[in-house]
Amino acid sequence: MDFRPLQTEERKKLIDALRGNAEDNLAILMDRRDTSFLGASEEVSDEEVISAIQSVPCHY
Repeated sequence: MDFRPLQTEERKKLIDALRGNAEDNLAILMDRRDTSFLGASEEVSDEEVISAIQSVPCHY
């Protein structure tokens, strides 16, 4: 895997999402296709939760 520094816009979105999570207990949203950060949200749909759970590798 090649190291690719974050673009300015993506870095700002990540910082805002992390701040929203830490200060306001918001969920951090990521794009499923390329894992870029989409921001933070108070409400998360069931489909997004199921997709996140399915994406976690399980080696048991």
